[in-house]
This record gives sequence, structure tokens and C-alpha cells, in this order.
Amino acid sequence: MTEAVLKFHVLGPIELRDSAGSRVRVQARKVRTLLAVLLANANRRVSADALTESLWGARPPRSATANLRTYAWELRRLVPPAAAGDRIELDGGGYRLNVDGHEFDVTRFDELARRGHGELAAGATRQAAATLAEAVTLWRGDPFEDVAEAASAPLASRLVEQHWAVREDLVDAWLRLGEHMAAIAELRALTRQQPYRERYWEQLVAALHGCGRRVEALAAYRQAHRLLADELGIEPGAELRAAHAMVTAAVTPRMAGRSR
Repeated sequence: MTEAVLKFHVLGPIELRDSAGSRVRVQARKVRTLLAVLLANANRRVSADALTESLWGARPPRSATANLRTYAWELRRLVPPAAAGDRIELDGGGYRLNVDGHEFDVTRFDELARRGHGELAAGATRQAAATLAEAVTLWRGDPFEDVAEAASAPLASRLVEQHWAVREDLVDAWLRLGEHMAAIAELRALTRQQPYRERYWEQLVAALHGCGRRVEALAAYRQAHRLLADELGIEPGAELRAAHAMVTAAVTPRMAGRSR
């Protein structure tokens, strides 16, 4: 599957592409918001009331119903046609945007995340690394980055958490393959972005120790310990303490995969 096949992109700023992969500009803000909210609920009916609130807030204009119909009509002109049936359906007073899985970057990301996690659990480490790296490349920023009305949707929150988990799995694959330098570079960024996620600190301690940088591994543990103690008032968990113990005992850590 090539990137050009994906027509609907929400893992970052909203993007709409035609069947050839060329970008389709959705310049009108209200039409763009309508697209984002429908994509956040792809293949599900969204009531006209919910769409009206997304577009205008708690005080919509009297013309809201007519305007919503106009925006839906404009969106129909912009979106690429569906393989079968209508792309945007009026459904019981609401609207539904029909999206096939192979067209949507969210579906593609979910598929790669599941496959990569399964490959890692099955010991197909090199394939898992390739699959998970492909999943990460689909991300161009935060989900629905430029449309606040959709960025707060439950889908966006779920995707953000899954993204952190995929990057965790990818680092695990690199560590199993002995690719410590790649893991360290990624983990330096991850521990800045998610400083309270202990698993990243555990992986960083192991990666540094795995390539012989024992002093830096101990420094990373001390940094994590201070952060957790000073800001959260807690001690490191068992896994992070175990990684530290392996460094102090000068035992090469084995980053065995763990189920989340």
C-alpha cells in the first residue's frame, strides 16, 4: 500500500487527497471543521445538533441548519468519490462520512500498530521494527492538529496514547536487535516529551548500559529518580529499579518484550 492510496489524513494537520494522491485544499474554515468532526466519527452518524455545536458553539445563528446543509454540499464536491455508495450521507437528521479502511491514515496506523506488536511478541523482531517504524512515519503532528473541535474527540486521545505505545514497542525492537544508538536518540526525545512515563526511562537506562555507557546509564536513572521523587512524591517502579540494579551489578540487561 502506498501513501497515495490514503485519502484522509488526520495524524497531524487535516489533509484530504484525491485518488491520485494530490492534495485537495479545504480552505473554508467551517467546511474544514465539518470534515474533521466527521472524520473523528468516521462511518458513524453525527447528529445535526452535535455538528452545529462543533461549528458554532452554544449560540448558533438562526441560519445554522441551512448553513450546515450548504457546508455538507461543499464538502461533497471536495472529497474523492467512494468506491460504492455515497461518501457523505444524510442519516436521520445527521450526517455520516463513509470511509474505507485503506483510505484512512488512522486505520492504517491501527493496523500497523497491532501487527508490529504481534510480530514483536512472536519474536519476529526485525520485521516488527520495520512495521512499527512505518506506523510512526504516518504521524505528522498531533491528531487533528489544526481543528480544535476534533482534536478534543475521544479518537484523538486514544491515538495519542497508542502513538506513545508504538514508539515504546519500536524501541524494544531496536534494543533486541542491538541498535542501541538509534534507541538512545529516540529515548532522549521521548523522556523529554513524556518525562513521567517510567518505561521510557527504563529503556534509556538499558540502552545506555547496553552500549557500554554505564556512567550515563546511572545518570539517567538518577535523573528519573529525582523527577519522580521531587515532582510526584513517588519512588521508581520495580522495572526501572531492576534496570538500575543491572547497571550497578554490571550485568548486561535483556530487554525482553512485555505485554502492556
